[in-house]
Amino acid sequence: MIQRYGFFFLLLLVSSLSAAAQNIPVKGSGATLDVATWNIEWFGASNGPSNDALQLSNVKAVIEQSAIDLWALQELADQEDFDALLDMLGDNYDGVRAENDCGTSFEQRIGFIWKTDLFTIQRLQPILTSSCFEFAQRLPLQLDARIALPDTTVEITFITVHMKATGDNDSYNRRVAASGLLKNQLDFLLRTTPVVVLGDFNDELGRSISSGRTSPYVNFLDDPEDYAFTTLPLDQQNLATFCGSSSACTSGSTLDHILLTDELFDAYMADSGDRFIELTSSINNYVNTTSDHLPVIARFYFDDTGVSTEQEELPTTITVKSAFPNPFEQSTTLTYSLPEPTYVRIEVFDMLGRQVAMPANGFASAGTHQALFDARNLPPGIYLMRLSAEDFVRTQRIVRL
Repeated sequence: MIQRYGFFFLLLLVSSLSAAAQNIPVKGSGATLDVATWNIEWFGASNGPSNDALQLSNVKAVIEQSAIDLWALQELADQEDFDALLDMLGDNYDGVRAENDCGTSFEQRIGFIWKTDLFTIQRLQPILTSSCFEFAQRLPLQLDARIALPDTTVEITFITVHMKATGDNDSYNRRVAASGLLKNQLDFLLRTTPVVVLGDFNDELGRSISSGRTSPYVNFLDDPEDYAFTTLPLDQQNLATFCGSSSACTSGSTLDHILLTDELFDAYMADSGDRFIELTSSINNYVNTTSDHLPVIARFYFDDTGVSTEQEELPTTITVKSAFPNPFEQSTTLTYSLPEPTYVRIEVFDMLGRQVAMPANGFASAGTHQALFDARNLPPGIYLMRLSAEDFVRTQRIVRL
């Protein structure tokens, strides 16, 4: 492992390896929206590929040469390496590595990289913030974006996930629980929003890697009117996205997936969902130098009749509705509206003044939003929910039965 002698020295090392990864196939198109998910094995940490600079150079080449518009990334283990990657990509790209929202020392984080000429970020925040255990200390990260395409402008929500790994009973149960939480979020809080969920789901769709069990994602598969996996054909053909030690990725498991809500069915270009298998030949010794996962890609085409971009009538002041339901048994939802983009923080306190949850903590666009307070792990009682936005503060009393 190359020792970290500083950000700029790392860039110097990478520049000396700039020819290491060449001839990466172009996957993006100027007329379409092209997205990908990629688990970059322990990016920047000693647990993964042994040569930091070579891994960084290869990752930069893939992102830059493939011309994909948005990358959902997992296993971003080192902030310095991620900063170096963004610096090398230049002004054409921007990105974020998630904060340590679960308060653990676990290095792996998730994140996004996007093209700056296409994407205007409206909101970026972790979701399901009371579910660190179910999501293996890596909370889902939600990005709401306005995307300027040649024929239209669309607004889409992207969520990246990295589910609990391995086939043991506890890990399987955590994936099942996380899948249920994610579907509830989409069903109730994003029910009319075009959403793309991308990530390392750490399980297959036709069956589970946990022997003899159904897929943890059968809840989505059983709802085909509302959800579709672009990666289902890969799964059905046993085409691996996790290569393990297979240099040509001829064995392994289909663990990386892209999930769509029904608002995007018409825009999705059929059969464009594929794994980036060309990387095993374009990059020398890809599995050992870059990642043990392949990126998975999907393509969308929108014309002026595509996803609606009509804007709601904005309020003139910040408004907050009463949480509903209240009283509640397991969860309640707070609806609020903003006249302009601002940073929003929603906290929940018990009657001793202790913070017990943070349903929202991030930048939010102008318009109406909803924040879910999941109280299943908290005792019945009276709680205070406080929304803060700039100088505005509003507190409500809520009751869990």
